[in-house]
Amino acid sequence: MSNYQTNQIKLINTSLIDPHPDNPRKQIGDVTDLAASIKANGLLSPLSVVPHGQRYRVIAGHRRLAACKQAGTGAVPCFVLDLDPLQQLEAMVTENCQREQLTTMEEADAIQGMLGLGATTAGVAHQLGRSADYVRDRAKAASIDNEVRATRDDFSQLTIGQLVAIARYDGRPDLQKRLAQAAGTSNFDYTLSRIERDDRDRQWIESVAALLGEPDNGINLIPDPEKPYSDPEWRYLGCMFPSTGTPEEAIEKIREQNPAAVSIHTVSQQVYLWTRRDKTADAEKEAQRAAEQAERDARRHALEEYAAASADKRMAWLHGHLHGIKRAKLVETTARLGLLQIIDPFPGGFTDALTNWNDHTGSREEYEKITGITAEDAPTAARISLQTDDWPLEAASILAARFEWFIDPTDWTTVNDISRRIPGYYQILQDLGYTPADDETSHLDQLIAAITEADSDENEEDEENNQ
Repeated sequence: MSNYQTNQIKLINTSLIDPHPDNPRKQIGDVTDLAASIKANGLLSPLSVVPHGQRYRVIAGHRRLAACKQAGTGAVPCFVLDLDPLQQLEAMVTENCQREQLTTMEEADAIQGMLGLGATTAGVAHQLGRSADYVRDRAKAASIDNEVRATRDDFSQLTIGQLVAIARYDGRPDLQKRLAQAAGTSNFDYTLSRIERDDRDRQWIESVAALLGEPDNGINLIPDPEKPYSDPEWRYLGCMFPSTGTPEEAIEKIREQNPAAVSIHTVSQQVYLWTRRDKTADAEKEAQRAAEQAERDARRHALEEYAAASADKRMAWLHGHLHGIKRAKLVETTARLGLLQIIDPFPGGFTDALTNWNDHTGSREEYEKITGITAEDAPTAARISLQTDDWPLEAASILAARFEWFIDPTDWTTVNDISRRIPGYYQILQDLGYTPADDETSHLDQLIAAITEADSDENEEDEENNQ
């Protein structure tokens, strides 16, 4: 203020004095205590004002003016200054900066206002006693739109470093808002680094695209195939991305690989390389895949047919022979079947209470094949039979039915909890007099060999882990 001060003091009624609309300091705060002091002691320091028509505007003393009006003071002493708009703003900025009353954004807006009125960066720096970089950083921060500033109530309190980082993405409010939300948290540096990386990648892909778009560069640039994994003409060969090197280095590496074509992907920031499909080779591969699938389907169909036929054979034998087995043998069989089924993987599985049998479709059809009693009548018939002396026959029928229900065609070729019990089940049946057919014996031998191999691999793995 000393550069613009005058020794001439004039008494002016506070009703004729207005706050300056360009005052950098937007909030004057509570002036209650200051108003009480002025009411008791009067205004000790004159205001600095400039004429504005028939009225005046404050240059220095906005808080004192507000306190005077609150205290009901009439005329107050004022220095009346003759300043142009730039000088007015310079004077207000200088006063507030010296008193450290401005937020970073208030100072930034004020500095930009001075530059907008024709001041130079060097001139503002000299006026404030700051460096040119200090002025330039705040001018950058002042460029942030109000839409971005409104993302948080304390935006003006952000550090100048955070504000400069936000201002760097002028014209991209989505990024500026992301940074504004992260400012003041431990996530800010990470968010900024991700944005900077994405920006570098975007610039990289744009530069590569420009180089690829040059005429006579010898590289075939095509649109991305509509069906990249099944396009009839193009087959994916590889890709180039920012870590490949500079745009020029990426072009050289593309030339080295000499693809039939390349396409640009701005979203993934990658250049895809393509080779032309060998339709004859593709047709051969497709025919081979079809043949392999047909073979798998045939094996699955044969396995399903075998599983169904062998199950029917076992249950037909049980239907025709269980009644003729002695009671003691049936008791033993019931115990063996029960023990075999204790390790069932389904909770409750084979040992479900008969009272729950009504809730299960499983095993009732198998029970019908073994006993001849309809699936609908199975629960009632089973409960009655289990209360008679013939309960071993009934128990053996129920347990066998449950076991048959659990066997799936794939259990004959896959080692799992169910398949591991199939050989034991067959042993129980053979002890009752059942004779497996040749195909059953063959499948059993293959299953036992697979189980043995799986157990051996598991033991070797355990030994390695224990070493």
